[in-house]
Amino acid sequence: MIDKTQLPTVAFDEMNAVHFEEVDLINDLLAKIDKGDDTDITRALEALLTHMQAHFDYEEGMLKNRGFAMFDIHRSDHQRIMGETRMAYMNWRNFRDRDALKDFIEDDFIEWLGLHIQAMDSVAADFLMQDGESV
Repeated sequence: MIDKTQLPTVAFDEMNAVHFEEVDLINDLLAKIDKGDDTDITRALEALLTHMQAHFDYEEGMLKNRGFAMFDIHRSDHQRIMGETRMAYMNWRNFRDRDALKDFIEDDFIEWLGLHIQAMDSVAADFLMQDGESV
C-alpha cells in the first residue's frame, strides 16, 4: 500500500491530484489482490490501466502544447511503464497469479511512480508553472 503523505509532490496541483487518484486505484488493486476474487482484481487492474492512459494523455497534451523540451523522454517513460503494466495485465488474464501481479505492483510500479514523479514530473511541473502560469 502507498501512503499518500509519503508520495512526492510537484509544483502543479493538478498533477498531484491525478497522482493521488492513481494511488487510490493502486491501493484498491492491492487490497483486492489480498482479499478479492479474480473478477474484482481484473476490474481494479483495468481501472488502473484506464486511469494511467488518461493521466498520461492529459500530461503529455499539456507538455506538448507548451513545447516542453524533454517531451519525448517523458512520453517514453510513460510508454515503458504502460507497456509493462499491460504485460502484467495479460499475465494476470492468462495465469491468475496473484503473487506475480502483487510483486509487479509493489516492486516495479510503485517504485517507478515515485521515481517518475521526482525525476520527470517535478521538472515538467516547474516548466508548466513558469512565470507563475498554470495551464
